[in-house]
Amino acid sequence: MIDHIATVVLMALVAYGAHTVQQEGMILERLGRLWGFLPAFWQKPLWTCPPCCVSVWGIPAALILSPDLWPFLPIHLFAAAGLAAYLNR
Repeated sequence: MIDHIATVVLMALVAYGAHTVQQEGMILERLGRLWGFLPAFWQKPLWTCPPCCVSVWGIPAALILSPDLWPFLPIHLFAAAGLAAYLNR
């Protein structure tokens, strides 16, 4: 059970961290500007929306951390997106 909780928290924090470091004044601001040329639909999961970022940044983190938990990935994805949304309030 603790593995699932740790995976969800890690997914949300990695996504929120990826969102944060690409904002203005941060170390990966240039990467955020690069994504800025994409349509809004693609910008959200890459850098503008923390809950959406879970799909791009959180899934690889989860699969690296716990590859044996991949059958639970859809549940982890929804839980991590909810946690990222809560953190973004």
